Amino acid sequence: MNQFLILADTAASDAASLGVTSTLVYFAVVILIMWFFIIRPQKKREKEIIDMQNSVKVGDTVLTTGGIYGKVVDTVNDLCIVEFGLNKGVRVPLQKNYIAAIKEPYMTAKKEETEDKIKESKIKEDTDIKDKVKKFKTKRNKAKKDENEIKDEIKDNQAE
Repeated sequence: MNQFLILADTAASDAASLGVTSTLVYFAVVILIMWFFIIRPQKKREKEIIDMQNSVKVGDTVLTTGGIYGKVVDTVNDLCIVEFGLNKGVRVPLQKNYIAAIKEPYMTAKKEETEDKIKESKIKEDTDIKDKVKKFKTKRNKAKKDENEIKDEIKDNQAE
């Protein structure tokens, strides 16, 4: 009987150690997945942002973390002098880590796009004008026809 109890106790301790091992493996897998899908991409993105902030040069149009667009006038170490507004009088020293992106505001269109839009609007205006002229001419011709018919009726009435 004692041997049976000893064997049962040994089997129970093996099962318990197997449970602890499987739990540790489970946690290791979860941590590895978290690192692969969360921490690694975040570190990569942070590195890209730091590289972008370090590549800021004079003349770049930047977007600040506050959502304001400005043009870089000067850079010194980790500071940029950014010019805001159209009056060229508002110059603010800004740390590079407050620059969110190097890009133009959406409201400034590229020259080619603007020229294409102007051409399209002129073509549309030309076709609209041609349509209006055509309608006017048909109305005028109809009015002339009506006028000639009335004159003919008057002549016929006078002749009788």
